[in-house]
Amino acid sequence: MEDLENEIQVFKRLGCHKGIIHCYKTSQYGIELARAQEDLESYLGNSPEPEDSLKVNWMSSVVDTLSHVHSRKVFVDDIALRNILILDGQVQLADFGQSVLLPLDTDVASADDKGLNVQVEILHLGWVLYSIASWKVYKYYFFDDGLGWPELDSFPHTDDVLCGGIIAKCWRGEYTSVDHVKEEVHSLLASQGKLSKR
Repeated sequence: MEDLENEIQVFKRLGCHKGIIHCYKTSQYGIELARAQEDLESYLGNSPEPEDSLKVNWMSSVVDTLSHVHSRKVFVDDIALRNILILDGQVQLADFGQSVLLPLDTDVASADDKGLNVQVEILHLGWVLYSIASWKVYKYYFFDDGLGWPELDSFPHTDDVLCGGIIAKCWRGEYTSVDHVKEEVHSLLASQGKLSKR
């Protein structure tokens, strides 16, 4: 019940956003969400690799959505392919059961909740971006074993994937906010003529 109430409060704080699954209503019994077709983990495993234009759209959407979430002073925590749903051809962040509601006056860049901070969120964002770019399912969740930040040689090479340099920076902990990731993604893709005007 505590987890349910926490997730309800997260949905209320996040409000409506095109990259977040629509929440119709909440009650003490549950949360009613829009019905998606599939989760991203299943979709990557079952669908043929698309043109880069779809990957670009989805990668940009995921980054934009996490930027919005952080602007609302929320850490997602469980950033994973299974928690991103496909609804009418668009990716939607959907699971906030483990999310952390930070005080509204929090500086997200310096916030830390039992080891969860913006660099950890961006580290896991990097895995989502890499999975979309390479069109392969990669399962990951660091820090469960208490070993801390993973060794850089434990990551796959990113030289030949879309936004590879940005993904590598996510893994190296070089970003201090998701807004910085967003700026670089948009700048890179726009320079390559791959990002449609919004």
